[in-house]
Amino acid sequence: MEQAFFLVTSLAGLKKLTFQQKIKALLEEHVQITALLAIVQFDEYEIARQTLQAMVKPEQAAQFEIRTMAELVANTSGVALRAEDQFNDDFETLPSKQFATQTIANGTIHRYIDAGEIVAETVTDATQTPLMKTRLVDNQPVQSVVYEDQRPAGMMTYQDGVIEQAMLLNAQGELVYRFIRHQHPVTYAYDMGRTSKLVFTNLLSETDDQKHVVYQAAEDRADYEVIDHVGYHRFSDAYEFYAQLLQTTVPEGAEIFIDLNDNPKLVEHLPQQLIFNY
Repeated sequence: MEQAFFLVTSLAGLKKLTFQQKIKALLEEHVQITALLAIVQFDEYEIARQTLQAMVKPEQAAQFEIRTMAELVANTSGVALRAEDQFNDDFETLPSKQFATQTIANGTIHRYIDAGEIVAETVTDATQTPLMKTRLVDNQPVQSVVYEDQRPAGMMTYQDGVIEQAMLLNAQGELVYRFIRHQHPVTYAYDMGRTSKLVFTNLLSETDDQKHVVYQAAEDRADYEVIDHVGYHRFSDAYEFYAQLLQTTVPEGAEIFIDLNDNPKLVEHLPQQLIFNY
């Protein structure tokens, strides 16, 4: 193997022990590695970047490349943002307080105060370069803009403090892709032998015909519909979008590694592609 390509879709994925072990093993084998950050929550990019960089020794840096979706679409044509999607940073004239961030090394968070309330926050790196700006209403985020290479690279809008939409921008600040969050119910069951020591104290158990103990539960999970604002194609879900991303980005001959949690849905869109899990 000469090249390995890792699709990273969540912070949880790159923190997996299996991910870290695979990266370490490939680096020791002198394999060229590319990690594509394809996390829809753009505010997690800097944390992901620092987490990945911490896995690589200085002498291995030339073997390891980190790419982002914003980088991939930087020179892609887009459409102008609507007036209601524009981010207004007029709050920067207000009084502010500064604090060290808990998640970004040597980062600073600036909180802007109006009438005794926090109305906005900005996060900067060690050189005071902006990483993210967020507007708040009633102490809940309503809109954020994320920066990459000192330019707006993505925007997010929130509903009740949860991301509602994320917009990926090109180098001119034009909209290229829109990610729309949808909630959908998921039902799942844990089936185990009667001698199992695993117990879910928050769920009621049942017994099936084979005398197995069964726990059933349901929850709402998030998925993203993706709209291409260049060709106006609507992707059925984020996994169809990821499949296109891999098909157009991964160099020929490179081996693809994806999160095991993404496998069931992603392989549906890449039926002929050899994929390895982490």
